Amino acid sequence: MNNISVVYATKTQHSRKLAEAIGKELGVEAINITQYPHPKAARLLFLVGGIYAGKSNPDLLSYAEKLDASIAGKVVLVTSSASATHRSQRELRKLLVAKGIEVVDEITCPGGFLFIKFGRPNKTDIRTVVENTKNISGKSSSKCCRA
Repeated sequence: MNNISVVYATKTQHSRKLAEAIGKELGVEAINITQYPHPKAARLLFLVGGIYAGKSNPDLLSYAEKLDASIAGKVVLVTSSASATHRSQRELRKLLVAKGIEVVDEITCPGGFLFIKFGRPNKTDIRTVVENTKNISGKSSSKCCRA
């Protein structure tokens, strides 16, 4: 079982940017779930995806359906959304918790759509997400992610 894995689903490429930055920081490859739809086991899994019209990316939900506690020890959700009120992955969190998978945290940032929050997430947003990721993975690694 790998210690840390980063996977993403994207429609606008924002999640790809976030996942790749997280992967680079943590020294792992960010995996696009549409190209690699079969989950690999990880003690700490970063699931990166956007909120579209108030809903989780359907590809991310389909991927999460394939997970169980033996595949994903703990999960961190990373989310971008143009809406300030719909920035959390409620559907995804509910699905994971129902499967007995612990959701350690959720990192959120602004995402842009058309002319709403155009240019987001920007470099500062991405840097903030990466810093939060480092803090969470550091805390979690002492608890759950050492081989």
